[in-house]
Amino acid sequence: MKVEGGDQLIAALRKLGKEGEAAIAKVVTQTAMDVRSDIIKRYQRGPKTGVTYWRIMGEDGLMRVYAGKPTEGGPNKLVAAFKANGKQNLSPSHRSSAAGEAPATDTGRLVSGTDFKSTGKLSAEVGNKVKYGPMLEFGTLKIEPRPAWLPAIEAAAPKYIKRLETALARIMK
Repeated sequence: MKVEGGDQLIAALRKLGKEGEAAIAKVVTQTAMDVRSDIIKRYQRGPKTGVTYWRIMGEDGLMRVYAGKPTEGGPNKLVAAFKANGKQNLSPSHRSSAAGEAPATDTGRLVSGTDFKSTGKLSAEVGNKVKYGPMLEFGTLKIEPRPAWLPAIEAAAPKYIKRLETALARIMK
């Protein structure tokens, strides 16, 4: 989320002094932390109505992944096979998200990769270290978007404005 008129806001804040700057910095930090938390909740708790995948460990050391719907007889299509290499501890099944739903957490990489940091006195970033995160968020030629970030930012915007108004009202008294 980028706020338009940031330069004017910073100039106005300078007139309010250190108290004003500290109050706005707190609002920015709170909002960024809220966005991060909301994204994680969407990964972990959102509706998941996509395909169910089953992982079956073979005696040959290969993990085979089958896709299918439980109502259609369960796993019926081999979609992947790979050397397990420590992935034997994954759950035997995983229900994916459908297009338009936030990504379904499976290994926890998206959740643990989502972080927050202050980048300046009045700025903060929420990011993700997982390379496939943007592909899930915005989609690819083969994958429909699974948005979590944009809905979280949209949900945070009114709270951000309300917090700014409240902080400025307190300072200007």
